[in-house]
Amino acid sequence: MYVQVSVPGKLFLAGEYAVVETGQPALIASIDRYLTVTIKSSPQGSVYSSQQDKFVHWERLKEEISNKDDHPYDLIFSAMNVAETYLRHLGIKTDGFYDLSVDSQLDDEPSGIKYGLGSSGAVTVATIKAVLAYYEIEAASFLIYQLSVLAQIKLGMLGSFGDLAAISHGGLIAYHSVDRDWLRQEVENHHFSEILDQAWPGLSIERLSLPASISFLVGWTGRPSSTEALVAHVGQRVSQREKEVKHAAFVSRSKNCLDQIISSCQEGDALRFQEGIAENRRLLQEFARDMGLVIETPVLQRLCQLAQEVGAVAKTSGAGGGDCGIAFVTKKEQVDEIRQKWQEAGIIPLDFTLARKMK
Repeated sequence: MYVQVSVPGKLFLAGEYAVVETGQPALIASIDRYLTVTIKSSPQGSVYSSQQDKFVHWERLKEEISNKDDHPYDLIFSAMNVAETYLRHLGIKTDGFYDLSVDSQLDDEPSGIKYGLGSSGAVTVATIKAVLAYYEIEAASFLIYQLSVLAQIKLGMLGSFGDLAAISHGGLIAYHSVDRDWLRQEVENHHFSEILDQAWPGLSIERLSLPASISFLVGWTGRPSSTEALVAHVGQRVSQREKEVKHAAFVSRSKNCLDQIISSCQEGDALRFQEGIAENRRLLQEFARDMGLVIETPVLQRLCQLAQEVGAVAKTSGAGGGDCGIAFVTKKEQVDEIRQKWQEAGIIPLDFTLARKMK
């Protein structure tokens, strides 16, 4: 038995930081750079990733997959176990062994530095899909998202899980974050199948398209950032009261801004879309000042400035502090000018486009 599954990377286009709150919106794109998981039958189980270049063997304790050695594959093993738990819920026996290998295009190949395309989300989604496919189960995008969330929440991971939604669904989505406190309690107190069957409070995933005249260009600074570290850092430099007041104001304003951006996509209104992106950047800059964060590094500021000089709008993507920025353009000549300006400033233009939609 042999299966191979590829999933795209992701980029947050708007709504970062606020989206971690229940029901808050973000606009997220899946990108045509892929992470591939391959599974084939084997007399003994193993996991290998080209990123870590390390083989790890696993065994079964009853039906559960287990490995007691030190290894960098906790997320992969969590995803494998969640997928197999779901299979057993369907009445499918999970036994035997297989080799699982991961190959990724989501990092810079020469240096290994991350672009910020959601490697952890991609490996979670791809592993879930591959294990189900190995047992000849083809699941819908939303179920893949749910299982991927459960695999990450079992490891105590932070974040909105918006990357999992974008990667599992493909294309462009409007994402409203699930109530993570509710979900953690469900994981602790209820059976696996009950969690999947319930409505998840706050959660919404809507497929969208950019306005017809809008395209985007991604620039890479060559400096990685950590969403986990930056999200965990929010508010550490201000008092709890200040944090609550400033954060609540930011979340409210971000929601209004994202509502405009999302409706502009629904209506195909390029001008309102660009205005919304510019406002989202301004809100993030204000939030960073209030909370003592570094979202726009000097290089990312320069990236945005150079795009604005030719009439585009631009902002950081994701947690900021490094990684990528995005310029939204309406004319082909803007793309050529921005590419040239970025290259002269030491910023690397990346040839990313939207990935196809998943089923």
